[in-house]
Amino acid sequence: MSLWPHRVVGPGPPPGAPRAPADPRAEVDSAVLLTRSLLADTRQLAAQLRDKFPADGDHSLDSLPTLAMSAGALGALQLPGVLPRLRGDLLSYLRHLQWLRRAGGPALRTLEPELGALQARLDLLLRRLQLLVSHLALPQAPADQSLAPMGPPASPWGSIRAAHAVLGGLHLTLDWAVRGLLLLKTRL
Repeated sequence: MSLWPHRVVGPGPPPGAPRAPADPRAEVDSAVLLTRSLLADTRQLAAQLRDKFPADGDHSLDSLPTLAMSAGALGALQLPGVLPRLRGDLLSYLRHLQWLRRAGGPALRTLEPELGALQARLDLLLRRLQLLVSHLALPQAPADQSLAPMGPPASPWGSIRAAHAVLGGLHLTLDWAVRGLLLLKTRL
């Protein structure tokens, strides 16, 4: 009950009131924290996978994105191209994680809770990056044409090798993303 019945009080600003634009640096900080956390989760899951299924050598999948930047090229990063490209690469990794969970077979079922949590956190990071791309009015990443539907791995060992490849590539991409986001923040 209000002491002033003629006044309507509600939560938040009045309808139609302009919202203050979010500070892009704060949004980048939030994305960096989430990326660092996801990097640690990926590192931990990759170590768990190595402990359960040791696999020496380099594992790769042709359908995974290639890291287009080296550490030496970080200084030349430009905001309009980096965020959409990073988001596109991470979206590809999200699709690969979904594929691993769906088609990984009995060997990877033991890692299902961890893969599911990683997928959920990666999805959250993708939404955060999409919000940042929208707030900064950057061009959207082109749709990934390289991801045709993937069939199940040829063998249980194939699913383990695929998991090593996906987690290894995601780890490198997230490591690069943290560095790139921190550098881009200084340019905002």
